Amino acid sequence: MALNTQEMVKIALDLVGYDELPIDSQLTVPGENITKVLAGIDMGTAEIMLAKQLGYDCVFRHHNLTSKMGRLGELVSEDHYKKMVQNGVPVNVAQKVVADRKRALEIAFHANNFEGAGQTAKLLEMPFVGLHTPADLLGERTVEAKLKEVYEAKENPTLGDLMDAIMTIPEFANAPDGQRPVIWVGDRDSYAGKYVVEFSGGVAPEWEEVKAYVDAGVGTFVSMHMNGDIVKKLREDNRANAIICGHMASDSIGMRIILEAWKKAGNIEYTCIGGMV
Repeated sequence: MALNTQEMVKIALDLVGYDELPIDSQLTVPGENITKVLAGIDMGTAEIMLAKQLGYDCVFRHHNLTSKMGRLGELVSEDHYKKMVQNGVPVNVAQKVVADRKRALEIAFHANNFEGAGQTAKLLEMPFVGLHTPADLLGERTVEAKLKEVYEAKENPTLGDLMDAIMTIPEFANAPDGQRPVIWVGDRDSYAGKYVVEFSGGVAPEWEEVKAYVDAGVGTFVSMHMNGDIVKKLREDNRANAIICGHMASDSIGMRIILEAWKKAGNIEYTCIGGMV
């Protein structure tokens, strides 16, 4: 049974327990009778035209660029605030840190061109779906589940223990050489302590957020990617560790979970390009 794009979006939202699309996700061009999907992390005008030429029914991308992204600061401030508080950061500190971040993102994204690929998809009448936070959450939860197993089996896991568990996830094991999970702060013998997995939230945390986590007792950050300046400051601070899982592989986990759910529900075939592992 073929699916329409509204049904596909609902399946993805149900996977993460959302009732509606977050700011960084959008059904740009709806469509019916979807049986073949061309999917990728970054999918722009060229990939949309390729999909049209090759007979695909829908283009699915992760890095969703639409006009709503101008309000990304709202999503980031809410998500990052909740995660900081859940991990022991005092509410007053979390509130002030995210307030600064929200304004900075509004300024950063105000001048961007977000509509180019979407306008192409509309012109070609190519169904176009972008799901960012839902896929990131699925990837985050997958890694959290693996690390939970480690902590249930061992009282004081090391970064080596965490890395071994992370590398059992196929997307990380199959990532290109040079983009696989790596320890950037600490070493395999370092005790991990309390950890936080930072995949969702629109964008990666800045130093003030990272420092607030460390002050609250977080011992290890498990992230898709991390700014080099933050890595340097973490090393100089010498209290916490960082495992960086790799951007494309991390994004691919949630994307594939969604694609497999579509395949199961509607017998949809899919092809992965655009950086997917």
